[in-house]
Amino acid sequence: MLELASLGSKVLQSRSVEFAGNYRVPTRVLSSLTDPLMPLEEEANSGTLISFEEDTHMEQAVISGIAFNRDEAKITILGVPDKPGVAFHILGPISDANIEVDMIIQNQSVEGKTDFTFTVSRGEYAKAMTVLEGVKADIGATRVLGDAKVSKVSVVGVGMRSHVGVASQMFRTLSEEGINILMISTSEIKISVLIDEKYMELAVRALHKAFDLEKA
Repeated sequence: MLELASLGSKVLQSRSVEFAGNYRVPTRVLSSLTDPLMPLEEEANSGTLISFEEDTHMEQAVISGIAFNRDEAKITILGVPDKPGVAFHILGPISDANIEVDMIIQNQSVEGKTDFTFTVSRGEYAKAMTVLEGVKADIGATRVLGDAKVSKVSVVGVGMRSHVGVASQMFRTLSEEGINILMISTSEIKISVLIDEKYMELAVRALHKAFDLEKA
C-alpha cells in the first residue's frame, strides 16, 4: 500500500500508511460512499484490510494495483564524461536546489562518453533545467534535453516475489498498444515505466485488463 500511495494512487495518503506501518496498526479502507452509521460488525467485514499478517489460506494476487503519476518530467544530459564522481557532480547541485529526483538511468559508455537521464516532478522541471545549464560546462557535457510531457505508470504487488513473467507481460501489453517505454525502474514488489503522457490512460486501462484487476 505504501508503494501504491507513493507512486500516485490516491486511495491513501502516504504519510498515514507510514504511521500505520510503524506502529503496526491494521487499517481498513472503505468506500467514501459507505454509510457512516453502518453497524461496526458489518463494517468489519467490508472494504479492504491492510495489515502485516498474511492469510496463508487465501491465494495471493500477483498484482494488487496499478498506480500512475502525471507529475513527471524527464531530463537528459548528453555527452557526459564517463569518470568517477560524474553522477555526484550532476545530482549534487540538483539536491542543493532542494529538487527531488525519482528514476535514474546512465547509459553504457561509448568512447568515454555517456548519457545521464533522470526524472523530477513537473513543478521542479524549469528549476532543474536552469541548474543543469550551469553544471553542463563544469562537467564537460554537450547538451541538456528535457521533456515535461511524460507520465509514470506502475504495477505493484507482493505476489511478484513468487511469480515470474510479470515484467514481460507488462512490456508485451504496452507493446501491443504501440506504447514506447522511455525508462524502467524496478523493486521487489513493483515495476515502473515512464511513457509519453498522451498514452497514460491507454496504458492504465490495458494493464488493468491484462492483469485481470477488473475481476471480483
